[in-house]
Amino acid sequence: MQTLSRKQWRKAALPLAVSVLLTACGSDSDSSDDKVTGPVTDSGPSFTIAVIPDTQKYSRYSPERFVAQTQWIASNYQEEDIEFTLHLGDVVDRAAEPSEWTYARQAMQVLEANADTPYSVLAGNHDVLNSGQWDDERTYANEPFLTNFPAALQAGNFTTFQGTDDTGFSSYHIFSADDREFLVLALDWRSSEQTVAWAQSVLDQHPDLPVILTTHQLLNIAGDGETAIFTDHGAMLWDNLIRSNDQIFLTFNGHHHGEAMMVGKNDYGRDVVMVVVDYQSGFWGGNGMMQLVGFDEANDELDFRSFSPWVAEIPEDQRQPQDELERWEFSVPMDFDKRFASFNDDTGTDEPGNIEGTQAYWILDEAHRATTTTGDIQFLDASGKGNSLNLVPLNGPQGDREQYFSVIQESAPFGYASGAARFRGNNTTGGYYLTTNGPGLTFSDSAAGKPGYLPTYTIEAIVRLPDDWKSEDNKWSGILNHQPQITQVCQYHEVTCGGGDASLGLNVSSLKEFQWVSTSQNGKGPDNWSWEVMNDYWYHIALVNDGEKVQMYVDGSLVMRTGVGEQQGLLVEPGQPWAIGANSWEGMPGNLFAGDIAEIRINNRVLDRTEWLLNQ
Repeated sequence: MQTLSRKQWRKAALPLAVSVLLTACGSDSDSSDDKVTGPVTDSGPSFTIAVIPDTQKYSRYSPERFVAQTQWIASNYQEEDIEFTLHLGDVVDRAAEPSEWTYARQAMQVLEANADTPYSVLAGNHDVLNSGQWDDERTYANEPFLTNFPAALQAGNFTTFQGTDDTGFSSYHIFSADDREFLVLALDWRSSEQTVAWAQSVLDQHPDLPVILTTHQLLNIAGDGETAIFTDHGAMLWDNLIRSNDQIFLTFNGHHHGEAMMVGKNDYGRDVVMVVVDYQSGFWGGNGMMQLVGFDEANDELDFRSFSPWVAEIPEDQRQPQDELERWEFSVPMDFDKRFASFNDDTGTDEPGNIEGTQAYWILDEAHRATTTTGDIQFLDASGKGNSLNLVPLNGPQGDREQYFSVIQESAPFGYASGAARFRGNNTTGGYYLTTNGPGLTFSDSAAGKPGYLPTYTIEAIVRLPDDWKSEDNKWSGILNHQPQITQVCQYHEVTCGGGDASLGLNVSSLKEFQWVSTSQNGKGPDNWSWEVMNDYWYHIALVNDGEKVQMYVDGSLVMRTGVGEQQGLLVEPGQPWAIGANSWEGMPGNLFAGDIAEIRINNRVLDRTEWLLNQ
């Protein structure tokens, strides 16, 4: 859960009042504890965007509050550096009532009068004649939204306007601010597959532009009134558009009453800040409350503040208790240069531990957990090679998942992880493990001309056994495992060897020793063994193969039973499963690990000791 911090705002054009700081945000990954910001300078943001949430009650009951919002933007856009305005839909309350559209037009015409106050607008469920229809099912000639906010109107007023989809309901703008260009993608209520495909085509045409996505419904607010959760429609947009397009760094939606925020992790491991804000259920339909978002490049943060221009015009001594001037003020860290540097780049170069030769790098903390709409556990491959992990059950665990698997905030005294994955299953009760088909773990070609040969390597793991570890529950459990049995991998690479053990495995033996099993170009060599290790103690394990032999180091010390016999690299079968937290026998997963795993890294060279995770 991200804790929201107070930000000193520039308020040159505003009466000053006491702000209310709310911690109304949440994430399905609870991954943002490290995002708290402290005091910053009061130099103000580089520029600001204005956000107008659901205005339906104003169009129906209080048009003057709607006009107060747009008039304040028109009067203060220069002093506040407001470069663009986003309307989140539900412009009116009753789509078939012409008078409401008349009032809405009067309010938005205030912005249309000046080419320097561009805006985007989209339809909410109250803005269409049949809110149950997908946007490609409507009779467009009958829709009042298209009559009142046609493409020709936006194109005629603002050079930022770039076009709409075939329905006319979804649109996009490009505006410039602080020597950057930003693309605003405004998606319709109940966006169809056709609309999502159009949105993807817009992104494909502008692959280098950071994108702000607006739509009427994406996030909802949980029963606690604070935690942001995906709606079904929002889940569709996340899974089919947002998470796979790294350009999208910020989203806004209305529809659900209240305010909440989620910082999601996309498929590239980068933050997507998602905000739901809607004040229509408040006093007088929100009493003019809108939101201002400052892009503070000097302090590397986005600054959020909700503010009512209507209340600002009421003398302080005449305000009622319900006349709230400001609320929900907080900041979210964002290094704009870094975030916008290389969209859709999956090289993992942002990670300090992703050094030369890294083939896979799993950091099992909240910061590297991908956001899923279902609450499933996924971890990104910090190497950027796409070997993402998914949590799966084994042997039918009963009860809450947290009994068997969780992500803890406690970190090891070395390495880069800010936490660890905690495994608590066993083969009697069942449990969970992490798995990937390892699309990036193809390595080079073996003597048989088959991919899956790693001539030299350094494989590292940072692990801790629990204080109640028992051999009968977790003997021969797997820390890292390549699931196919030795026989299968030997046959694949046309090497004479065999056996039912996993072809590659870092395991914990029945005597609580670390064991390394590997299949190499010259066949199955002898295993490597540590001494009996302690409970409740963080260990760094390094397996180093120079092309001739493999040696095991534990906490930097060479173990006794190691480096025996020639072992020319290792062999795997690309496309076959890898696992963290389970072993396997004859190709079937089993023997669940108990303990904490913070990091596992596979590198294709012999690392200098100074490069080991132990020394970071």
